[in-house]
Amino acid sequence: MTLQGGLRDVVRHDDDGSSAVPPSGSGRAGLAGRARRWWPVAVGVVAVLAVTQATLATRDRSHLSRIQALPGVARTTDASVTEKWHRDLPGSVELVQGALVVDGSWVGAGVAADGTRTIEAVDPETGATTWSTVLAAPEPAATGDPLPPATCGLAGPTGTASDSPTLVCLVLSGYVTPDAGASSTSPEPSSARIVVVDPATGAVTAERPAAPSSVLAVDAGVAYVAEVTSDGLGILTATDPATGEARWSFTTPQALPATADRPPHVLLSALDGHVLVGSEQGAAWLLSSDGTLEREVTDVAGAALVSPRAGVVALQTWSGASSPNLTVLAGDGVSTAGPAIRGDVVTPTVDDGTAPGLVFTGGSQLTAWDAATGEERWSVPVSSAVGNVVLLDARLYQSTEIGLRALDATSGALLWQKRVLMTAGSSHLPTVVSDGRAVFLLETAATRRLVAFDPTDGARMWASMLPEDTTDLTVVGGRIVALQRSYFHGDAVSALG
Repeated sequence: MTLQGGLRDVVRHDDDGSSAVPPSGSGRAGLAGRARRWWPVAVGVVAVLAVTQATLATRDRSHLSRIQALPGVARTTDASVTEKWHRDLPGSVELVQGALVVDGSWVGAGVAADGTRTIEAVDPETGATTWSTVLAAPEPAATGDPLPPATCGLAGPTGTASDSPTLVCLVLSGYVTPDAGASSTSPEPSSARIVVVDPATGAVTAERPAAPSSVLAVDAGVAYVAEVTSDGLGILTATDPATGEARWSFTTPQALPATADRPPHVLLSALDGHVLVGSEQGAAWLLSSDGTLEREVTDVAGAALVSPRAGVVALQTWSGASSPNLTVLAGDGVSTAGPAIRGDVVTPTVDDGTAPGLVFTGGSQLTAWDAATGEERWSVPVSSAVGNVVLLDARLYQSTEIGLRALDATSGALLWQKRVLMTAGSSHLPTVVSDGRAVFLLETAATRRLVAFDPTDGARMWASMLPEDTTDLTVVGGRIVALQRSYFHGDAVSALG
């Protein structure tokens, strides 16, 4: 048996017994015959490889599309990224950071230099204001500090009046500084209004008065409003966001305690069909979206509902300790865990659902906990500065004092760590962002640059210059935005693309 041209000569069983070696002068014809027999196989192999490659490419594109559809993920960004537009109006940073994305527009609340409170829509392609609606007239702050913007929430279709979303805003105004000798020196609002705005046009569709002590929370198709009565009780009312019609109300069984320098203040949070009403220093009450009391939370302070993971609701409480307790809730408001999890909740700014069943807390350690049992899974040291985490493909990406690191989300093992030049002594670490293909971090020392890292091994892919005053990054509606805070030049934002 011989090899010629990478093909093996095989003696056929139907040969007449003659030698398998072709006679002199027939070698080229024999090779041609064998080539004709083998070329369909070669073509088939190439076709299979092409189909396999196309399938993998389609799968990669599908995976990337799924990742980029998640909240907080940027659209595909490469080394050619530039500043698309710049906006340096007062309050631009706050407006962009709190913006809601409605039909492609960025809708957010702002405060002008003279204290005018507005709600406005920004075109994400140009940075131009599409519409702007004044919610409160000019009002210089009583202490010289900026006034808080309106509190706004987007309510989904209620099925009663319209199939369009509704923007509900609580506007506090008439801030008055207490008289000399009063226990509190913080200015308090003297009036309040609930304003309903069409997010497509900015038109005010409804307006109604509210108590100056009111707070607002919006969840799905319900606008929750809580206030403090004259005798110190808290009243929670679930309302139709468009009309203000009350669906049900709940009054706290006891008065809300006052602090040493402040009158009673009601706390309110609503999340995924749960609503919690309480106070800064006392008990809280957890209710379902239909008004059913699920549990009373006693001997705590500052209770709030938080979402440690996408689709997970937890009760965060304080009891005089330096860090809060976290209790993961089931649908009926009962804990699914054992002992309460200790630590400041760390909610990934991007969460693709991998490493299911784990929740994370921060502090001196980044710790992963079993959400069902409350047991600690792993813990790794962290710096004293505060940063975010991004969870993709069972990896946690986190900024550190020296740069960027990737951890195995299920075990806490360090996968890689890369150095990034940063300004020394900062109390806030740069925000990690991602487009699903790369992980980005702001480099702040000397010049400001957007640095892209390979999420698999941390290899530096490219770096692109950013405006010199850039202090952090955020993602709004799939676009990376550079935030700029400058003592000399004022605040501004730059949209990248």
